[in-house]
Amino acid sequence: MASLVHDDVIDDSDTRRGKPTVKSHWDNQIAMLTGDFIFAKALQQFTDIEYPRAHQILSKTMVELTIGGEIEQIRDKFNYEQNFRSYLRRIRRKTALLISSSCQLGAVVAETSSETEKALYNYGYYMGMSYQIIDDILDFTATEKELGKPSGSDLLQGNITLPVLYAMENPQIKASIINLFANKEQMNQVELKRVVEAIAKSGAIEKARRVSNTYLKKAYHSLKKLPNNQSKSALENIANFIGNRKI
Repeated sequence: MASLVHDDVIDDSDTRRGKPTVKSHWDNQIAMLTGDFIFAKALQQFTDIEYPRAHQILSKTMVELTIGGEIEQIRDKFNYEQNFRSYLRRIRRKTALLISSSCQLGAVVAETSSETEKALYNYGYYMGMSYQIIDDILDFTATEKELGKPSGSDLLQGNITLPVLYAMENPQIKASIINLFANKEQMNQVELKRVVEAIAKSGAIEKARRVSNTYLKKAYHSLKKLPNNQSKSALENIANFIGNRKI
């Protein structure tokens, strides 16, 4: 929750899931302090856990999330010369590590076997990768009402996502995006809408979805190493929801 409150400040987002963000309801200063407070409360709760390794995993994840995910995303804004490797590395740090570490921490404090711990970590990692790619796809396929923000918001903020990378294989679309970014201070909304529609119709969405499905299949495969019980079924249901979500 803390990372999302901070994320809305970084992305200058007025809404999240159709509701006003903390920064839009108050201001950036209040939002940053709110995020800091929630993060501090989370760490306070975590002090009751008597497993040093769990604390090491959490602290490493927070460093990766901040430096590797969000700071790299800021650095790469409006950089249309990115590649697939940099995108996958960014979402790994931005999203996948947070989910994989959460799954791993449950295994650590439950004192499971190393095999179970690894299976849960892998499940969370692959789920996180699939989730973020689907999120990036929805930015072009979902309606403003469904998203709670205008379609193409990521592109408007200069974030190059997987659908955009695939779409830029088309020279005309790439030229349109370069032109759009060249006027980022006063971005033409009509042109933005035209580019978003071109990306949605380019075949890039289908290619990105196939990558997401590849990660999702790996997540399912990771669960095969776990015993058949209610918890495993719950994890399978979560994966199924992620793969089919519309918003």
